[in-house]
Amino acid sequence: MERAKIFWIMTGLQHFNNAIITKKKIINSDLCLINFEVENWHKHVPGQYSEICLTAENGYQAIRPYSIASSPDEKSVTFLIERINNGEVSNFLYDISTEGDNFQVSNPIGKRFILQNKKIPIFVASGSGIAPFISMSKYLANKNKRFYMYHWSKNFSGLVIYEENKSYINSLYFPNITRNKPPNWTGGDSRINSKTFNNLDLNNQYEFYVCGSDFFVENALDIISNLGKKFDIYTERFGSF
Repeated sequence: MERAKIFWIMTGLQHFNNAIITKKKIINSDLCLINFEVENWHKHVPGQYSEICLTAENGYQAIRPYSIASSPDEKSVTFLIERINNGEVSNFLYDISTEGDNFQVSNPIGKRFILQNKKIPIFVASGSGIAPFISMSKYLANKNKRFYMYHWSKNFSGLVIYEENKSYINSLYFPNITRNKPPNWTGGDSRINSKTFNNLDLNNQYEFYVCGSDFFVENALDIISNLGKKFDIYTERFGSF
């Protein structure tokens, strides 16, 4: 669909609000961060998501969910967008949208993957699965709460918030680059495996949050289940949008 023939309108669903892009940051050829100013925004809980509705002049609509990547304390609402093959809404957001564009963004949705923060949180992410953990890590860092972050990316830019995670004094950060490592890279370079969590003290109480593709999530669940102790585990899987 050409840009001139696409516009964003209210869908008639009460949970959608007018929104405007205030900032768009291209991270690499696959990822971008988009900040929205959303009218009547309901403060979210880290781990929730929102929906964006794309409506064409012929009435065709596409609604897709995106994890909220901003902290509840931030004024703007941020989403991490991944450009993918045959992606409909995601590719429009990445390729065509610009600062100042008007959109419709839903109020926060979901309770299944929200941050519980009853035990020590462990975030396990692959690729753009880091999105909900950007929100969670910012929230916990602002409250000086401890957490662990494990993230796998095919390149350095895909780590998205590498510098921020390195700066959080109460967190333990384990970034992994599986393909294009920069010179002097000191992080990990292997995929998730049976030794990934060997640095955990299993005498502590943990709650695991896993986000990524079906394959990654299933692999992570197998590894966590073989640690020899029962943990609270919350999962989120993403697909083609």
